Amino acid sequence: MADTGADEASTTGRRALKPFEWVAASLAVLAAGAAIVLFFTAEVCDQQLASKGNVVRVCRHPQMTDPPMVVLGLVILVLLGVFFSEVSGFGVTLKRQVEEARSTAQEAIRETRDIDARHQETAGDLADGVREALNRAQPGDRAAVATPPDPVDQLAARYNEIRWTMSSGRARTHAMSEVADEMVRLLRGAQDFDVASHLRSSDRGLRLAAAAYLYANPDPAWVGLLAEAAVSEDKPFNEYWALKALREVLRGHCEALDEETRGLLRRRMRQLPPGTDRAEQIGKLLRDCPEGSGGQDAI
Repeated sequence: MADTGADEASTTGRRALKPFEWVAASLAVLAAGAAIVLFFTAEVCDQQLASKGNVVRVCRHPQMTDPPMVVLGLVILVLLGVFFSEVSGFGVTLKRQVEEARSTAQEAIRETRDIDARHQETAGDLADGVREALNRAQPGDRAAVATPPDPVDQLAARYNEIRWTMSSGRARTHAMSEVADEMVRLLRGAQDFDVASHLRSSDRGLRLAAAAYLYANPDPAWVGLLAEAAVSEDKPFNEYWALKALREVLRGHCEALDEETRGLLRRRMRQLPPGTDRAEQIGKLLRDCPEGSGGQDAI
């Protein structure tokens, strides 16, 4: 570590100092000057009991262990940390690891944002569930109740109920994934499925069904509408599945990915936190269909 500090010190001497380094150097010099002045000119006086029983005043020059000198020493160490990777003194070692500290801070910020987003998502889902419960409590059309339930609608309703009744977390994600997988199995090879109306539906469960249908039955004719639906989704799970379906739709049909849709996906990827499954899906999609790959099979 001492070698690293020496290397940085020599490097610092060969380059122009940055403004904050000038400030740090100036403050370090001032602190060192103040310490020297205090050490030689100031006096520390104490009241002591003499051997005869009377109280006498005893004065001395400051010592390095006195609180003012310790404070000045620590200030100097902190300021020197701008120039050296490791500085030691007063039994204290200061290691400057800027990139690691920055990475840790950014990770903490991302985790805080993720927690806030999960709390907001859960609150929104609970509110939707309350509204749905109130709507179900209203008297409806009895003829509609007698209509045989559609299996897709039932799965969509189950998906919505999971969102409304379970808090955000792995258990809920697993339960929703099971519904999506069941939709894929049910809709594979299905006929007369209205993709457009499902993609544009205000019901999140029906929008998920549209993504599951296109995942099971890829059709490049839906690239544009599916991409628009994906980036406009208000829930991460729905967006993930829409992007997952889009990759399947484009597999072997990269010519269907026009520049407008490619730009739409790139803008969305920049908006997403790095490392999220949705950002990874877009990244994989763009790598599968690089620019100039029109007419070529996906990698």
